Formats: sequence, C-alpha cells, structure tokens
Amino acid sequence: MNTFLMLWPLLLNTCSFSGQQTDSSPFEYREIYLPETAQGDDEQLHLNSLDRDWGIWGHNLSATLPESPSPSVYARDGNGINRDQFCFSSDALYDYICDYISKNFGTERACRFAILPNDNAIVCLCHRCREHGNKEGDASGAVYHMLVQLAERFPKHIFFTSSYRTTNSLPRHPLPDNAGVLVSAIDFPLSPVHSAEEDEFVALIKRWSGVTKRIYVWDYVNNFDDYFTPLPIFEVFQHRLRLYARLGVNGIFMNGSGTDYSTFYRLKRHVLAALLSDPDVEWRPLLRDFCSERYPVAGEVVCDFLLMQEDMVRAGGKSLPLYEGVSKAVKTYLPADEFVRFYGKLCALLPMTEGKESERLGKMCQAMTFTRLELKRLAADTTDCSRMLDALEQFVQQGYRSYSESGAGLDKYVSDYRYILRHAQTIGNRNRLKGVRLEPLTALDEDYDDITVLTDGLLGLPSCYHCGLMLSSADPALRIAIPAQTGLKRIRVCMARNLIYHIALPQSVSLSIGGRELGRVVPKPLPDDLQRAVAEFDVPSGSQGSLVLTIVRNKDERTMALDEIEGF
Repeated sequence: MNTFLMLWPLLLNTCSFSGQQTDSSPFEYREIYLPETAQGDDEQLHLNSLDRDWGIWGHNLSATLPESPSPSVYARDGNGINRDQFCFSSDALYDYICDYISKNFGTERACRFAILPNDNAIVCLCHRCREHGNKEGDASGAVYHMLVQLAERFPKHIFFTSSYRTTNSLPRHPLPDNAGVLVSAIDFPLSPVHSAEEDEFVALIKRWSGVTKRIYVWDYVNNFDDYFTPLPIFEVFQHRLRLYARLGVNGIFMNGSGTDYSTFYRLKRHVLAALLSDPDVEWRPLLRDFCSERYPVAGEVVCDFLLMQEDMVRAGGKSLPLYEGVSKAVKTYLPADEFVRFYGKLCALLPMTEGKESERLGKMCQAMTFTRLELKRLAADTTDCSRMLDALEQFVQQGYRSYSESGAGLDKYVSDYRYILRHAQTIGNRNRLKGVRLEPLTALDEDYDDITVLTDGLLGLPSCYHCGLMLSSADPALRIAIPAQTGLKRIRVCMARNLIYHIALPQSVSLSIGGRELGRVVPKPLPDDLQRAVAEFDVPSGSQGSLVLTIVRNKDERTMALDEIEGF
C-alpha cells in the first residue's frame, strides 16, 4: 500500500503562515505530521502545518466544485464521461478553482494549493487533453497546463502537483517560479547508509530540478502498520536531510501518524524539527536532554534504549519497514530481549513517577504493551497475556483506538487475541502436530518463509496478520507435506482472511496420501468469526507415509493466509 497522498482528502482554508522560516534551514517548508503537543508548538519549532499553509491539500479538487458542476469538468475515456476523474483542460474546472481561491483566500496573501488528479489510474483522453500531451496512463500534459494557468492567474500563491501515478512524466517546459512538485520518497528505503535506490531517487530529484525551483519531498517517519513499537529514525533522517539539502530540495513533509497517538511522538517532533533546521546538528545530546526533562525518573532508561536502537540500525545498515510487524522489526531495529527488559523497567518505574511524567509514561507503557503482546505471540507464549490485554483494553477506553494507518482497531485486536487464548486453552495438549516440522513442497514467499508458525500451537490474528500467519501468493497452489504421525486421525487446517489487505480464503484445500486424494474442502468463513475458516479431513487408520496438503489460491486475490495446522 502506498501512503503517498492517499490519506489526505482535506480542504483547508486558514492559510496564515507561509514562506521561509526564521532560522537558517535549507528548507523553506517543513512539516512533521504527528500529533501536536501544545498550541503554538509548530511555531516554536519553526514548523509548517497543513492547517495554516495549504488552501487545497491532497486529492480534493472536488470540494472546489459547486453542487451541480458542468459535466465538462470530468474526464472522457473510452466509455464516455467518467466522474471518477477530472478533465484538466476543462475551462469550467479552471473557473471553479479560480472562484474558490478568490473567494476564500484572495490574491494578496500567499498560500499553497495542491492541484492533483484523483487517486486512480484514470486519464482524460478528450481532444484538448490529448493536445496537451495526455495519453493512456499519463495525465501529466493537461495537469501541467492547468498548473501553469493557475500560477499565472495568482502570482502570489504557490501551486503544486505530484510526481505520482499518472503525473510521473516531467513537464516539457520549466514551470513558473510559483509552481512546484511533491515527490514521494516511498521507493527510497529508510536507511542510514547509501543504497542503489538512493541513486535512483537522486536522479529523479535532479531531473525535476531542471524544470522547477520548488521541490518538496514527501517522506515517512512511522511504520504505518504499527504506531506503538518504537521506531529509530534519527540516524536515517540525518542522512536523508543532508542529502536533500545538497540536492536543493526546499520543502519536506514528514508523514507520520497524523492525529493518532504514536510512541515517542513528542520526542520525534523535537529532534526532527532540529534536524530540519540544521541537518548537521548533533541530535544525540538533544535526545538525552529531552528525555531528562520530560522523564525525570525514567529518562535515562528511555534514552539508553532509544540510542541502542539507533546504534542497531546504523550497524546493521538495513532499511526500516514502512509496513511490517514485530516479526520483521526484531530483525531490523527491535532487539527482543532488550525490549522486554526495557518494558519491564518502565512498568516498574511507573509507580515512582508523578504528574505529567506519570501520565506520559503510563500511555507509553500501555501502548508498548501491544509490542510486548506481539513478541509473546511470536514466541507462542501465552503466559500473562490476559493481564496485558486488560491493560491494552484500558488504553482503548481512554480513547486510543487505532494502532495503524488502516485504522485497525485496538478493540478488535484485543478481542481477536482473547479468541486465540481461548482456542489454545481448549486445544490444550491434544494437538499432535504442535512442534512438528512441516515440509514445504512449493516455494514460500520471501517475507513469510517461516513454516514453523503453522505448528507453533497458537493461532494468529487476521486483524494483525504480520505475526502468526503465513501469507502465500503461490500460483496456482501451495503444497505442504505433513510427516507421518502415529495415531493421527484428523487434520484441521486453520485459515484467515482480511479483505482490507486483499488477503482472501483459498479457493480449495485438499489432503492426499501417495497421490490419492482423501478429501477436498471449499473454505467458508466460520459463523462466529467471519475472518477465519477451517478445513477438516479424516485420516484413514493405518495410513503410511507423508500426507500432502494442497491449498489452491483464489485467482481473483493476490494473497491467502494459512494459520495453524492441527492434528488429533
């Protein structure tokens, strides 16, 4: 999933703050999209904000239209008018946008406006758009035509389009001084060391430098599948911001958790703001001072763990994930044993704190209980999980309901986790396949090649699929051998689905022995949990040799998820 400009269907109209900040930063625009800590915080840290600095932001041109706009504002494709996209050569669309800007922002006070197609692959192919250079899959020509028109009509405002999807082609002529581009760094891995992808990104910026003086980079400061596990980003962003400054980039938008809580967001804002002001600043003393001030009792413990994470990233040289779970984090930036000790120390220190520190540390401990539970699940360890789920449930009751960009709910996470605890208690020691090593007969997906999760004795969570499930895009089928087990009478295959992430149930599951099929099942969701399904097979007594499961992927979906394979 690409986060670039997908989350921001916002229209903002308070434009009161624009232009170069009051320090010597190389960047005229710098924003950190994390929760604000206090009123006036952005100004104090010399940061911009969507609320003050943009008149139109994201894919939101539709909000500039009247209730019944002229049909000419919409794209023409092979099937006629398509209201899911705009015609950027439309005079009516241009007039509507001009009218909106004039009425809401005037012409004297500078403001920024994003002029972007809707977030899809549709391109207008009417005669005028084709004349401006539009072609199948490429709307750049007509979009740039509109951008230039608006820049000339409102010389004190600043207009941006994006290097994204149908506007990846560069304009044929340089843009006006008050027009620019938003370039996503989604394909530039978050790493503190040089990479081949960095060279590609540098080349992209240099190409854009030939046609505009205003290049803003859209970057990322969170793992968007997990807002609660501490993510060490300061080494990474010192490297990146130094690079951006050398390339002449003059605006940075750091996409984070938005208004949702994420662990250490105050610290991130403080240190990242300093790096945006001066990419060469010594940020480690800033981090230590911040921790000492904010956490008089726990500051040293917090600081030491975060710096250890930063050192791990620097030494490992691996890129940070934008969409991954704890199972990937432990290989990259989360030393599991050290985190467990860190979490334990914070929980032990909490009763010794008071006032603001107690409040902040309490939230931190509650949020990181999510991480602790994921590590428990990774180790198939259910000890003390019920108490931890109670703590996480209290966090939900305090209003903290989401832990990821997709809006995945903590309440759903808690209820799903309680489900797997009940299942584990029900099964007890009856599962004859617990701990048995299965043999894949088909290549496993690169990031889901640990087949031991299928016999660890613990279900995974459909709502949080990174840990405990084995995803597969095998085409047409995944085949798994089950070694012969004395006394095995029945096989149960547990599966999961999550339609938000295009994880579907298999088309069919069959069990065979010696080439003879014993049974075939078309999985259906369970009545008590529509995100789960099971396929059960009887094993004839006296069966000799390995059993083979064949799981056929639904061809209309890209991924299926196996959970636990149990034997009785």
